[in-house]
Amino acid sequence: MQQYPIDDILNLSLTKFRTLLTYMNQNYRLRLRKIDDKIQNFARKNNKITFSKIQNELKICEDNGIKCLSYFDNNFPYLLKQIKPPVKLVFIKGELKAEDSKAVAIIGTRNPTTYGKKMAHDIAKRFVELNFTIISGFARGVDTIAIESALDNGGRAIGVLPSGILNIYPKENVNLAERMEKNGVLISEKFPLKSVDRRALQIRNRITSGLALGNIFVEGKRDSGTKWQLKYGKQQLKPSIAVKPVGDYEQAHVPNIIINEEKGAIISEMDDVDVVAETLLEEYKKKNKPIKTQKTQTNIFNF
Repeated sequence: MQQYPIDDILNLSLTKFRTLLTYMNQNYRLRLRKIDDKIQNFARKNNKITFSKIQNELKICEDNGIKCLSYFDNNFPYLLKQIKPPVKLVFIKGELKAEDSKAVAIIGTRNPTTYGKKMAHDIAKRFVELNFTIISGFARGVDTIAIESALDNGGRAIGVLPSGILNIYPKENVNLAERMEKNGVLISEKFPLKSVDRRALQIRNRITSGLALGNIFVEGKRDSGTKWQLKYGKQQLKPSIAVKPVGDYEQAHVPNIIINEEKGAIISEMDDVDVVAETLLEEYKKKNKPIKTQKTQTNIFNF
């Protein structure tokens, strides 16, 4: 397939533009809907203005040390091409390392109990001791506690944002985001200055799960956003692990689903973390076998 620099796309004929979109739709894991509408928009809009806006966004990235990678870049994280819907454009602040492919997601309610806070902290600490990277959605509560514990204990962390990297959500995590630049990574699908929206809060969970070997659910209410993580994790065939509730309370809802309906593994004490880690390490070994179809990319995080 012929590769087109962004400026050259402006000069494509409608026929070549259609050929480009059709090829992408047929040969990649992308779903490009309403191609005819896209072609009409391409013909109708002032493309120079549109591409000027894109170039301004790329300049913002350059000025702030943010990598902007498209699905078609050779160094685009391999795992993000495998999830559904696939990530088409990703912004990264910090350095993804090969060791980050050995990662576990720790997620949960924004309003954890005292027990939930302690378990989130202690589980993250133990996984760090076992040389895992901790992933979360960077939300208040369990997500934040897990990342703070990872950094406090000398580990690495990945925060998946529902907002742009220069418009941190939630706002109280601005200082935490600055800490992660040294020993972690911020990832977002949104242009750097964009604000959060409901859909972004939901679909970022497919990235949080997609980059992890397994998902650990500390606590979650009936209407908790953690159920999106559970949904995407099931689609991606990722193990769901529940922190065992200590009673009948609102935040026990999601863990109880995993225990009673999904028959997932349970963590009730720190020794259980070691057992879960052994299971996840088997998955890690499988995923780190050489990928024959990706000859230009020997590691899933080759930046």
